[in-house]
Amino acid sequence: MPKHFLGKRIAVLTAHPDDEGLAAGTMYENHKAGGETFLICATYGEKGKSHLKKPVSDARLKKIRKDELLKAARVLKIKKVLFLGFPDAGVRERKRELFEAMEKAVRTIASDQILSFGPEGISAHWDHITVGAAAARVAKKLKIPIATFTLSDAMIKERLKRSFVARRKFGKYAGIPQHRKANIRIKIDPMIKVKAMRNHRSQFGNAGPFPQLPERVRRTMFQYEYFVE
Repeated sequence: MPKHFLGKRIAVLTAHPDDEGLAAGTMYENHKAGGETFLICATYGEKGKSHLKKPVSDARLKKIRKDELLKAARVLKIKKVLFLGFPDAGVRERKRELFEAMEKAVRTIASDQILSFGPEGISAHWDHITVGAAAARVAKKLKIPIATFTLSDAMIKERLKRSFVARRKFGKYAGIPQHRKANIRIKIDPMIKVKAMRNHRSQFGNAGPFPQLPERVRRTMFQYEYFVE
């Protein structure tokens, strides 16, 4: 599969801190190839409390998750992180403002490639879906190529076996995501990806990312990253 967007000026458009994990290894590979990566995060992720062992206020979690993302960004050699400050779990109600903010950011960066969510938003979280739709509009308006996150075939099969209903609360999620098959696969450094994602302790704890998954599935997550063009 081609790797033709490596070595470019890439804008990665996400919804929450830790979403960048979907392209973490790719961003590092872009740096190695001589490119520059700019991460645009729509929210501070202040509603991401399902993994916390103790209650935390929204204001406190904003700071925690911002700091976690900035630490991960240093590992991944991201040139700059831009936080747009939209409300977590409320992006869907701010579509016009989100599009305008993302368009302005991408213009300022003068990027020649966009990476973001596709129409299923990976998990079908409405923030992901809305950010992906805005990213597609920005790409079309500015005539910039876009590639969207997807999963390995093994991970897609694993998701079909597992129930995500328990986490679908307060209208944050659409239906069951229909994942698209990748046509780009990027070989990554698994150690770098794990090191970066371990910074998101508020979401993954001390065990690191996705310890509950079978080893055969984890291998596909940490050896390659997958995209649709």
